[in-house]
Amino acid sequence: MNLFEEYIISAFGRAHGSARSCVQYDYGYYGLMARGVVVLIIGALLGLVQQAYAQNVNALANNLQRQLNSEDAQYRQDYFKETPIADRLMLDAGGTFRYAYNMIQNSQSQSQYLTTPDVRLFLRAELDGGLRFFGRLRFLYNEWDTNGSRYLAPDAKERGWQNPIGEIYWGTFDLGGFTHATAAESKQFNIVVQGGRNYVIWGQGLVLSNYMYAIKTELTLGDLGIEGMFAQTAGEDTVDWDTSRPGFDTNTSRIYSGMKIDWRGFAAHKPYVYALWQTDQNGGQQNNLGSNAFPIPTTFNYNSGYAGGGSIGSLGPNLVYRGEFAYEFGSTLSDSLNPSSPSLSQPQVETDISAAAGIAGLTYLLRDEGDTRFDLSVLAGSGDKNRLDSGTTFGGIAPNNVDRSFNSLGYINTGFALAPDPANLLCPSVGLSTNLLPSVSWTRDLRLGMTGYLFTKIDNQAPINILTRPGGSNLIGGEIDTTLDWRISSDINFNIRYGVFIPNSSVFYNNQGAIRQFFYVGMTYAF
Repeated sequence: MNLFEEYIISAFGRAHGSARSCVQYDYGYYGLMARGVVVLIIGALLGLVQQAYAQNVNALANNLQRQLNSEDAQYRQDYFKETPIADRLMLDAGGTFRYAYNMIQNSQSQSQYLTTPDVRLFLRAELDGGLRFFGRLRFLYNEWDTNGSRYLAPDAKERGWQNPIGEIYWGTFDLGGFTHATAAESKQFNIVVQGGRNYVIWGQGLVLSNYMYAIKTELTLGDLGIEGMFAQTAGEDTVDWDTSRPGFDTNTSRIYSGMKIDWRGFAAHKPYVYALWQTDQNGGQQNNLGSNAFPIPTTFNYNSGYAGGGSIGSLGPNLVYRGEFAYEFGSTLSDSLNPSSPSLSQPQVETDISAAAGIAGLTYLLRDEGDTRFDLSVLAGSGDKNRLDSGTTFGGIAPNNVDRSFNSLGYINTGFALAPDPANLLCPSVGLSTNLLPSVSWTRDLRLGMTGYLFTKIDNQAPINILTRPGGSNLIGGEIDTTLDWRISSDINFNIRYGVFIPNSSVFYNNQGAIRQFFYVGMTYAF
């Protein structure tokens, strides 16, 4: 059997009980029947699998970009909190130019190369400490080199000039800023309203970390903080978890509404709880997947809610902790693909979602001259053995089953080279970072970091969002990432990112278990 036959037979035998009699290694009557069905559906899925190879290239580059976006969003938030109010009107303008080079390997160790010049121009305005505006334009160009392989090439959207040009723009009203500026500050009550296009991190990013058009209101009542949000995904900057839906990376529209409550009365801890609801604006979209000879009508609709909570804080002067748990509920449509049907299709039915994910971490600060720190964390998410893929509708949850695969538009760093989503994943990691030569003036901001990841399946019969065999070992593999960040001067930064994933080849299909590497080098000039 070839790779596609092997995957289809084993996956269908896992997800659809009616096909199990056809997937034994006895090639009698049932075996011939199974191979006949496989031949028909290979044509339906071959194009999707080949497309997935190219999508994997984009996903790894997007994964690094989401990490940089997350760090940038946190930096801007901290920066504005600490900026003093000096005058009634303050204007600030500037920009950055980053030139970067990426090398990305796929599951067959085939390399693709991406060069990205990236210019960002910003304007910041503030009046009386209470009215703020921030806007940033981005001019990003992607130049890919795939050695002439059409299977590795990204789609047209990922090549050339990238949209949107208007990356971030938002305005804020801060009542506390006004009272602070007029020497009538009240720490017991404050209202902050912010609206526009921004990079939103909800909680610790487990359920939402993405560009959004959002309106957020933060109310402070003594030690109680209440945050409400209404937001919509920001078009072409959103890559949906359902990659079987046409337009998943160019036309994803999901509306989010939620509330988060946190308590600030503890000196060393900040606990919080939240509820977030997601409505699928692409719900009802239909498309014929598969081949022209055997079209499979598929309807898409995924509406989900997230109830969760967590805390961040310290356990003494040297130990910092973080943790969050989220329960996902809602409804989705079942798989449209049925290998036991002559038409290969089946009616879709609405099914419930019941899934969960969590993250926990500890950071030990040595408080030495090199600001050395050790980091230990673990990420876990539920999966479902009645799926062929952890997030798609086509190849999704089999009818008459509760969907236990965790899906969200959140982002948690799981490395550079493999970068799996939380669904059906248990991922412990350990890291170390330090300033290499803190006593030397021109290298005191030269920082080295190393992180090791271990990837395992929680249920060896259930899929993750990376193509693997069902059954067998739970171990997927391990990865080692290295980072080097050097602030050469106040205006120039130099960065290197390298990751290598070492697979457990037994859990991958033929020719899919090779070592994967990711390399990034870039320099940023701020002006």
